Amino acid sequence: MATKTANTSKKTTKSATDWNWEDFRPEWAAESLDRISVELEKWNDELQARGDNFRADGEKFRAESQKRIEKSVKQVQKELRKVPAIKRAEELRKELNERVEKNIDAGVDRVYEGLKLARLDEVKKLERKVAQLNKKLRTLEKAQAA
Repeated sequence: MATKTANTSKKTTKSATDWNWEDFRPEWAAESLDRISVELEKWNDELQARGDNFRADGEKFRAESQKRIEKSVKQVQKELRKVPAIKRAEELRKELNERVEKNIDAGVDRVYEGLKLARLDEVKKLERKVAQLNKKLRTLEKAQAA
């Protein structure tokens, strides 16, 4: 019980000794703090402007670097295409692609033949012939009617 009373008296004493700086601050101190605050705001604005400039410069540098890198890569690719081994590899790749396409076409032809189906190009060719024959037939019918 004695401790509760001591704590209560400390609280009242503490609140009685709390000082509000605003009440006792001299006018010259307020003016100085205002000037300091204004200067800090200026510095903050300047730092933000510099940060924006650095960001813009960084983006510009990144874009220019990427262009230089892409240009260098294209140059290296161009030079590599001139190397005889690379030329030969390109020729072999083309030959291999042609062989694969021929083999695939031959396999597809065998499947169509085995299933007794006509290929699309054959169907289109037949459609053109039928259209020509129909045209000739109409001209003959008109000639007979006349």
